[in-house]
Amino acid sequence: MKKLFLLLFSITIIFSACKRDTNNPNPQTPGTIEDLNINSDFNWKTTQDFQLTITGKSSNIVEVISSDGSPYLKSFIVANVPSSLKLTVPAYEDSVYLVYQGNRAGLALTSENLSYTFN
Repeated sequence: MKKLFLLLFSITIIFSACKRDTNNPNPQTPGTIEDLNINSDFNWKTTQDFQLTITGKSSNIVEVISSDGSPYLKSFIVANVPSSLKLTVPAYEDSVYLVYQGNRAGLALTSENLSYTFN
């Protein structure tokens, strides 16, 4: 008898605890892509491009990485010769790091043409 009562009580608790959430407002969902309201100045691009010029005192590899260490670009540069590189990074990036001969330097992504000289 106790087992039957416990079973009925458990089933009652389980079914009364499950109820549909009806408090969600129903947003107006567009039926087609043409029905979407998108600002005309919205930027659909997910990446940004830069022209990067790097100069170093010795021939070596330079690496462009994100703040978490993910590599974006790796290139060999020749001593005292400016190397022009195309850099493409995600649109949310506002700075990167340059790694050259064990040195790490921050570079703000402020304009389309960037340059950096390692001493």
